[in-house]
Amino acid sequence: MNSTPSPEQAPHDVARCACPACQLFRYQRQYGPDPGRALPPPYPPPGYGAPGQGTPGQETPGQGPPNQSIPGYGTHPGYGTPPGYGPPPPGYVPPPPGYLPAHSAGSDRAVAALAHWTPLVVAVVFAFVIPGFSVFLCFVPPLIVMTTAKSEYVRSHAREALNFQLTVLIPGTVILLLSLAARGFGSVLSLVLFVCCLIVQIMAALKAGGGEQFRYPVCLRFVKQTNG
Repeated sequence: MNSTPSPEQAPHDVARCACPACQLFRYQRQYGPDPGRALPPPYPPPGYGAPGQGTPGQETPGQGPPNQSIPGYGTHPGYGTPPGYGPPPPGYVPPPPGYLPAHSAGSDRAVAALAHWTPLVVAVVFAFVIPGFSVFLCFVPPLIVMTTAKSEYVRSHAREALNFQLTVLIPGTVILLLSLAARGFGSVLSLVLFVCCLIVQIMAALKAGGGEQFRYPVCLRFVKQTNG
């Protein structure tokens, strides 16, 4: 008679017995009748509580502590304050009104520099065509740049250049009237005005090409920045 106990019914306490038959019984009960093929663990896994109680040591959804969000519910992780944003660091000083950061786009820097270079070109070219009257045309290039600019960086430089050229119209008109009375004296004043404009406009063009803001030292702001 075979002394091996049946997997369905053990002859004695197989949980504590150390005989080969009980050990085989415990093995078959855990892995199945075929020792070479282990069956998957039963479901639900051992220790899983009754329905509505959840796994021991874990909170059941809807039965956890109050004001605690349930995984998968509540605030979505993609909403709220994005990573990298928050309160400013200690010692942070906000920029002054009207501040514009240094621009990095090469095309915008080049166009902004043209707003300062082109009035010089107009002054030199038209000085041979209509002497004394070229100063009245120098405001046209920065005006065109300002009205066609798509970048606030370019627009700010063109606006500053336009205000400077409008300011230069005042001494230019006075020199023109003096030239009608004393031609030699008016020519000297015209040369002095041209040299002064040449120096500050070169400085402005270099600043614009380097991605920096520039304000002319002597300039009336006829055209101001508009909001929107």
